[in-house]
Amino acid sequence: MSGTRMIALDSFPPEPVGCRDAVQRCYNGLCSCGQPERYALEAAVTVYRYHNPDCSAFQAETVVSQWVAGALRH
Repeated sequence: MSGTRMIALDSFPPEPVGCRDAVQRCYNGLCSCGQPERYALEAAVTVYRYHNPDCSAFQAETVVSQWVAGALRH
């Protein structure tokens, strides 16, 4: 081994704001129609990943969750 390698796990890219309105409209629209929150979140993540195909599923769900629910505090 010639050196130390650093691996960044799920480092977050800058948040693209352009699709934020579409993601929130998708989520809010499905929730207002009576769909379960989980289905609305999955659909919103799909919209986000359509606009950001290089984003991992974990990153997408994290960003979308923060956008639609805000930061969770314990």
